[in-house]
Amino acid sequence: REEIAAQLRSSLGLFVFIEGPSTFSLLPSPHVRLGRVNFVEPQAALVIKTENLTGQLRWLPLLTGRLELQRAELLRPQLTIDIDGKPMTKAGAVVRAADAKPATPEAVKADRARLGVVSFIDGSAVLRRGGVEIEAIDHIDATLDWPTVSSPAALDGAATWRGQRGTIALWVARPSEALRGEASRLTLQLKAPILTVSANGEATSGVRPQFKGRLVASTDQLRDVVQLLRGAIPLPLALGPASLDAKANAGPKGVDLASVQLKLDNSSYEGSLSWRVDDERPQLSGTLATSALDLRDLVRNLPPLVNRDGHFNRDAIAWRDQHSLDIDLRLSATRAVYDRLQARDVAGALLLRAGRLEASLADASLYKGAVKARLVMAPADAGGVEMKSVIEARGVDIGALGWDRFGATKLAGAANVNLTVEGAGGSADQIARNLKGRGDIDFGKGEIVGLDVTRVLRRIEKRPLASGLDISSGRTAFAAARVSAKIDGGVATVTDALVQGEGFAINLTGASQIADRQLALHANVASTDSKGDARPDAPSFAFDLIGQWDNAAIVPDAASFIRRSGAARPLLAPRASE
Repeated sequence: REEIAAQLRSSLGLFVFIEGPSTFSLLPSPHVRLGRVNFVEPQAALVIKTENLTGQLRWLPLLTGRLELQRAELLRPQLTIDIDGKPMTKAGAVVRAADAKPATPEAVKADRARLGVVSFIDGSAVLRRGGVEIEAIDHIDATLDWPTVSSPAALDGAATWRGQRGTIALWVARPSEALRGEASRLTLQLKAPILTVSANGEATSGVRPQFKGRLVASTDQLRDVVQLLRGAIPLPLALGPASLDAKANAGPKGVDLASVQLKLDNSSYEGSLSWRVDDERPQLSGTLATSALDLRDLVRNLPPLVNRDGHFNRDAIAWRDQHSLDIDLRLSATRAVYDRLQARDVAGALLLRAGRLEASLADASLYKGAVKARLVMAPADAGGVEMKSVIEARGVDIGALGWDRFGATKLAGAANVNLTVEGAGGSADQIARNLKGRGDIDFGKGEIVGLDVTRVLRRIEKRPLASGLDISSGRTAFAAARVSAKIDGGVATVTDALVQGEGFAINLTGASQIADRQLALHANVASTDSKGDARPDAPSFAFDLIGQWDNAAIVPDAASFIRRSGAARPLLAPRASE
């Protein structure tokens, strides 16, 4: 017993207490069985309790009267590790090798120290910090094959962690050199139902542990992996199937990934990524490029902005974990789609810092035009969130955009748009009711679908009432159009609106209730001369554009048509007092 205990202490640097019975057998091979063996680091930073230890002995030392372990098997060992302490002591062979300077007699001697093979059968491990258990690993079945300090080391096994049963295969070519801060070849494979990881490269340990090499990982649900690691998900990204292949440079302060090949959901990316933990908050940064980006798939977990009832979402904005990490990502896409909407040459950025989110679209080609946008969101002092948004578009084909987005269009032409809005609230509906800002849109040549102004002006003198009945049909080509609106308290009030075409001009007034998505506009249509000036004595009429944004209706102003009808005009005359 004492000889085996001394050998274990020399190899491990731990106190060894054998509390149970001990037996020695020569057949079928020489071995000892020790009951209830405890291994204790002097400061109790590492404690191992096992029901029994079965040790295979070397034949040659046995012939000279010495007991030397070749292999040890621990049945149901229980490990307790205090990570605030130093679980490895200088009395152990591994630490002696790590402390020896490279290429010295001390290093040569330390490298010759025998270790052997150690197996855990149905073991468990508990990690503690500050006297509190922070992590547990169960059902550990593993074997460490490390004959001497300088020889290759291999670890193979399986364990259960946070409900996931996984396997590990680790191989280190020159452990002694790695312990002294020199590079050693390393391969690692982790396999679990939720995740597969492999690494192949060079590693060093000691004061500045580091790994450089290839890293490959894949999962069917990246969101589940992040949740398993108890990580934060501050953005409503889908995080579905994912795979990664990259050159990794990992150390205590983070990992840098170069030559990244990333597949996430249905898109493939190339670029670089970095994960740092050396600041107040963890930081994810990088630059990624893709040939095709499916935005609908990427943000499918985003709550709907508008509910099925046609109103803005009244549910509270559940923005969690926004202070848990910082994000600085640059993204470019040759082609981006959202349902049937398409954009090309997209360049954008996503920045999250101290709970403040800024998403910017630096440039994108959209339906023969170009668009830029910026969205800023941050927690509001009174609760909820504050939102600011700026959109700038030039030469966008509104007709094609409308067809792809809604399957129909009421306007056609190249539009220039400038929109600036801001608001605050606990839901999308509240923000819409508090919006303020300004919007401007102007067209060159274009077309209004569902209204034929020229036909009405031509027929109104001869058939005024009939002209009013079929106003909502046909098309109106125009030469120029502009609409400006001021937004305050969730109401967009038209401040200037004019549509001009050959022989007519349309002036618009009115407002839109943004939160209710309702329009209430009044249009006066006048005949014009070749210079665009109004002809007072020429035909004119008026109509209203009212209803929800999705299906607003054109309603003739009955009075303007009745005035043109000789038979019906008396209906508008004031009644004689009785």
